[in-house]
Amino acid sequence: MNKKATILLGLPLAGKSTYIGNRIEYGDWSDTGLVLVSADDLKENHEDYDPDHAYKIHEWSVKEAERQMKEYSEFGSKHIIMDGGGINNSYTRRIMSDLRLKGYEIELIHIKTPLQVCLLRNEKRVRKVPVHDIVTKAARERKQYEILKDVVDSVTIVPYFTNKHIFIDMDGVIAGQSVLPEFEGKIDFVNSEIFTILPPVHQVIDKLNSLDSEKHTLYILSATPNSYSYTEKHDWLDKHFNIPRERRFFVNAGKHKAEMLENLRIKLKTDKRDVTLIEDTHSTLKDVRDLRMNPIHVSEFLSNDFLRDEELYDYKYYENPNNK
Repeated sequence: MNKKATILLGLPLAGKSTYIGNRIEYGDWSDTGLVLVSADDLKENHEDYDPDHAYKIHEWSVKEAERQMKEYSEFGSKHIIMDGGGINNSYTRRIMSDLRLKGYEIELIHIKTPLQVCLLRNEKRVRKVPVHDIVTKAARERKQYEILKDVVDSVTIVPYFTNKHIFIDMDGVIAGQSVLPEFEGKIDFVNSEIFTILPPVHQVIDKLNSLDSEKHTLYILSATPNSYSYTEKHDWLDKHFNIPRERRFFVNAGKHKAEMLENLRIKLKTDKRDVTLIEDTHSTLKDVRDLRMNPIHVSEFLSNDFLRDEELYDYKYYENPNNK
């Protein structure tokens, strides 16, 4: 068997330790001679550890973790797992270089848990991590991932959100926005076909169609100002994006869209992490995020490697999906 090293990347309270424990429990990491190095465990088990002043022994824990990694690799341990966050790139890259010289195959596992989820978990924790530390690492996380992924042999991404149920706004997302007709200074919803004539945004629709599989269920969640627009939107969908009518949902006022999404989640009896909204209105995206579901701006949806993340994701290794 080749020698292997696994480096975990993720924020404090992202679920790295849970992921490691589940991989071992499920038998994927049952190699003889498997060893685990955790800078956080070293810190918290130190006799001088004080959660309110953890910085006092932070440097010690980092150096000790690096020393242990070096020691285990010199002994030729078959599988070394490092649960250290990976965001302190200076020492993580030193460790990787040393492992490479000793013939280790290096895997990077990125546990992608949103900042707001980590902060919420921290609030419920007895030994709290300083909020400043979590926020600071969140600001560096993406950049560190981009650096580290290019110096390892393989990458596994474990996103927090599953994107099993994807709700899609219409106006400005799958239907192009246009100048609305006016009558006496107000939008004329009655005498003009407003929504029927909106052009489809093919780039978004094509990508959504590629996601419509066993792993994803697509829905429409759009605001309608009156019964005329309700009928027009159904006609538009029948022509350009024919999702079954039982998966089309409309809300009278756009400002209530996040609450509607939460109600639909409850109706579907699904976890918050299974629900995603693709939207172009920032206030709605913020409301959805505050409800701990997954908001994705349409531009982000187009630019992110959405399919790749989903293909690399294995849900059984994360927390119990029934936990709300």
